[in-house]
Amino acid sequence: MTEPLKVNRPAPLKNVAAFSTLLAKMVDRHPDDPGLAVFSGPSGWGKTKSGIYGANKYRAAYVECGQFTSARSLLMQILIELGETRPRGSIEDLKTDAIMLMVADPRRPLIIDEAHFIAKKRFVDLLRELSDKSGAAVVLIGEEMLPKYLEEFERVHNRVLEWLAAVPCDAEDFALLAATRCSGIEIANDLAAAILDKTKGNTRRIAVNLTKVVEASQILGARQIDLAAFTGAVGAIFSTPKFTPRKVA
Repeated sequence: MTEPLKVNRPAPLKNVAAFSTLLAKMVDRHPDDPGLAVFSGPSGWGKTKSGIYGANKYRAAYVECGQFTSARSLLMQILIELGETRPRGSIEDLKTDAIMLMVADPRRPLIIDEAHFIAKKRFVDLLRELSDKSGAAVVLIGEEMLPKYLEEFERVHNRVLEWLAAVPCDAEDFALLAATRCSGIEIANDLAAAILDKTKGNTRRIAVNLTKVVEASQILGARQIDLAAFTGAVGAIFSTPKFTPRKVA
């Protein structure tokens, strides 16, 4: 690999660019079109980074779910993100308040990250209702099982206007990451290819390896790092193990 690409401004990776395009389409969609979208893919493929970048670019409200998220806690997070500092009341009250705030600015999308945690719960229909009644776009980000989980909820599934699948990091994305994280360091072709192969294009694991490239450069006092130098300085490439495939049935 030649010296990392020099850029004057951050060049988004393919998933970042694709998600930004998705948000633009949802904000500018026809008024009669449904307002839900889904962005899904395996862990570590850069979905959250894409979501945060898109949220900043489009002033989106951004909320992250967890395994213990409930309808109430989700609505409270949404309201706080929309500017309500002290949300209170019943779930119905919270929902009404959220809809009113979204109606006031319907071109401001709502992004729900880690949505796979709530996709099998009945209150996922709450997101459909927020979008339907406000006219604002609601975008769900989650792991690769998310589309399958949503099939259980027809009223939600049939309102998804856009389905976007994340893609693994390729050689072009790798060069952009290297330019950002390894400025001034030349990563040899054999090392770049080995990192891509061992990580299976997992952006998060690639980023960890690029941190190790910087460490190897400092240890060796060298600005050019090949595969032999890398493994000699910091050991093996941080690779993707063979996980048991997820069950989505």
